[in-house]
Amino acid sequence: MPFQSQIIAIFISVYAGACGPEKSVPDRAAQDTIPYHLDKPVAVLSLEEEALREISGLSCANQPGQFVAVADERGELFFLDSSGLVTKRVLFRDKGDFEGVEMVGNTIWAVKSDGKIFGISSWQGDSPSVEEYKTELSRADDIEGLAYDPNRNALLLAAKGDPDSSYSRNVYAFSLATKQLDVRPVYSVEPSQVNELVPYGESEKHDSFSPSGIAVDPVTGHIYLISTALKRLVVLDGKSGKIIFAVRTDKKQMPQPEGIAFDTNGNMYISSEGKGGNGLLFRFDRVTSGKQENGHR
Repeated sequence: MPFQSQIIAIFISVYAGACGPEKSVPDRAAQDTIPYHLDKPVAVLSLEEEALREISGLSCANQPGQFVAVADERGELFFLDSSGLVTKRVLFRDKGDFEGVEMVGNTIWAVKSDGKIFGISSWQGDSPSVEEYKTELSRADDIEGLAYDPNRNALLLAAKGDPDSSYSRNVYAFSLATKQLDVRPVYSVEPSQVNELVPYGESEKHDSFSPSGIAVDPVTGHIYLISTALKRLVVLDGKSGKIIFAVRTDKKQMPQPEGIAFDTNGNMYISSEGKGGNGLLFRFDRVTSGKQENGHR
């Protein structure tokens, strides 16, 4: 068994933010909303850069309204402004299946599908400094999500695994203090439990929930997992790991969501491959009152 075995609009508001585990057993009495209108993004950006048609990872940068992204096939960082234009590119590896990116302080972290982690510093100049860290994960785990958890001072790595299989989907922590991976998953999601909350639709392929992106809500500490397989968004309680929200996302709106990030104000961003067209970047502003998004549907 593998180790995991287990269209187009301009932003219309001003950016103010910088951009053995307990099983996640569904708790139907818990929160069934999130503070976002998933059917009404504040803005949708079409990413004109051809390489970002296969955008695979997204992070908010330290500057308000700025983003860092990676795409499949190459170790290259793309810095985006609030209109989706690429303002800077940094090549740190010629080849590689890079699936996640996260800026922590002045260091940018990237992860490959085989679990190798890269710390990129001095990226502001012409010659970035790159440190590579091997982990106990492998290509079979298919790591597709990377996020920073300030409570642990660790990177969270979400294992996609095999969408055709129903074993647990795990999230691992890589300590930034020790530069070591905890081989015990810090979160574990049972695809069958996601299906209990959001049953298969009549026309849906019976894939299993398989994370393609992960982010930590800076306001609540909840863990957001987006899945291209089945087009699901699942939210875990950051402390208990329980599923507190699950919902089907619109595959026509987001054909292949693979990146998710929050700015410091808790506004949410989701990136999606364009399925033959430009990559897409969605902004969902945090709702502080009124009707919110209902889950379990």
